[in-house]
Amino acid sequence: MSMNGTVAVRTALALYPVRYRRERGEELADVFADTTAGAGPVAKVRELFDLGAYGLRMRTGLTSSSGGGRLAALAAPLVVGAAGGLAAGHALLTYLTLGLSRASLLYSLPYWVMCGAAVLSAVVAMLGRWTAAKLLAVVAALAAVADLVRAVSEPQVVQPLWIFLAVFEWSGPFVFWALLLLAAPKDALPVPTWRERGLALAAAVITPVAALTDNVYTSFHQLDPQWRALMIAVPLVMALSAVRGWYLVAVPGLVALPWAVCVNLQALWQQEGGAWRLLPMAVLTVAAAVALALLGRPKGMAGPRGRQAA
Repeated sequence: MSMNGTVAVRTALALYPVRYRRERGEELADVFADTTAGAGPVAKVRELFDLGAYGLRMRTGLTSSSGGGRLAALAAPLVVGAAGGLAAGHALLTYLTLGLSRASLLYSLPYWVMCGAAVLSAVVAMLGRWTAAKLLAVVAALAAVADLVRAVSEPQVVQPLWIFLAVFEWSGPFVFWALLLLAAPKDALPVPTWRERGLALAAAVITPVAALTDNVYTSFHQLDPQWRALMIAVPLVMALSAVRGWYLVAVPGLVALPWAVCVNLQALWQQEGGAWRLLPMAVLTVAAAVALALLGRPKGMAGPRGRQAA
């Protein structure tokens, strides 16, 4: 089959790096044609999606042979556990506090979809159904975005940024966690064992406890801005330690970072007197974290076990 056979195949191949596409494009197109010969439209769409998705992974460096892809795969059990635990804990608290009527369910439907999809994502992931877990994580992320839009677009809202940050504290992590889960290559994701299930369960317990202990309502006047900045800087430095091959440190930092950013953003904005005042702090924090992570980086480091490049 020629690369120019269909617009869909050309579009999928356009996601590959230019050099790789020039060298292997015709071969990939022929393999796609052979694989889908006689297949139905659903199978063809699935193969086409897989073809384009792998090209995008190659372009972004998130394959199973890259450090970034393997880091995301190592973090996946903690990601689904943290998301499922936070969703279950907050949904239970909301139900016990406000109850659940038909009117409130319809009004807050994106919120409940977000919570339900996140919990189901964790469950199916621990059953080894990572594709379904990713799809449910995407549903949770889209529902989180819808909940944010609903909150700031209500007629009575006079301070949309304040409302956005207040809702983002709870909804924002699900967006970032879904992106982390999508970044994990399917062939690098683990077959869940008791170890992975234990890690997911630990994350599911720790995350809601931390979230309900430290949020804008319970600790707005208890934490100074420098402590809130430190809560973001520590997991950021931990996550960036992956460039030195410290994956045991990087994985929990990477998983904690979305929550740490979201839970402290509103309080920092209010305590500092405006969003623009956060910019110098953010620039210094990121610059210091990157410098610390890159300082003394071993040459030829590749992968979670620190194997030297041949």
